[in-house]
Amino acid sequence: MDLKAYFKRINLTDSGPPSLSALRNLHRHHVLSVPAENLSIHSGEKIILEPSWIYEKIVVRKRGGICYESNGLFLWVLDKLGYQPKVLSARVRNKVSGAYGPNFDHLIMTVELEGRKWLCDVGFGEGIIDPIPLEDGWEEEQDNGIFRLRMEKELWFLERKDGDLWRSLFIFTLEEHKFEDFKQMCEYHQTSPSSIFTCKSLCSLQLLRGRLTYMGHRLITTEFTKGGGCVKSTRDLTDDEIPDLLRDKFQIVLKGKLIPKDEDITPPNSN
Repeated sequence: MDLKAYFKRINLTDSGPPSLSALRNLHRHHVLSVPAENLSIHSGEKIILEPSWIYEKIVVRKRGGICYESNGLFLWVLDKLGYQPKVLSARVRNKVSGAYGPNFDHLIMTVELEGRKWLCDVGFGEGIIDPIPLEDGWEEEQDNGIFRLRMEKELWFLERKDGDLWRSLFIFTLEEHKFEDFKQMCEYHQTSPSSIFTCKSLCSLQLLRGRLTYMGHRLITTEFTKGGGCVKSTRDLTDDEIPDLLRDKFQIVLKGKLIPKDEDITPPNSN
């Protein structure tokens, strides 16, 4: 795996030694270059949690990936650059039911710099663009919204502001894990009717002050405004339009035929 090729993939010439500014630059460029997408699941391609396979997919083939892939690649990069990242497990909140997913539902990581721990996550569609310090009550407005970290006992909440209310995105603890620990949940997200990834074909890319999202037979354009607001517009797509759109808007060309999907998620039997 070639770091120079990775830098080129995220439109960065180099990184330099570990520092907070370098970490911010890496994190931001990755989020703005690598889509959060699950198109492999809907085009006959299995997702494999092996670093070399993920590198080939995202860097060489210029694809995106689900959290395990995108954050898995970022984890490898940070490790190679000497940041000593720690792998954490997060549980994503379901927007409809309000319930949180199982352990290893989402992969995140922390890096320690300048006497602080920093939360890094380049694989969550509506998540942070820049790393944020792991501090209870920390609130920060980024290009795509206002975020807050909150702690209850040993449980951390990453929240996003929607109007006057805070909405939890996911919860996590600081218990450290290994990348391999997420393989079973990666399989779950490729097969379970309770996973958003099997029910909806998705591709979403963060833009400067905006987001472009393909879902099923729709293209959703989001413009973020100051104070955590946003304006959305939607365009319906035909089957014939989707491959060209993925190529032109996301630079993605699939190996197999995509079967567009946008179905309701089946609630699990228990939380």
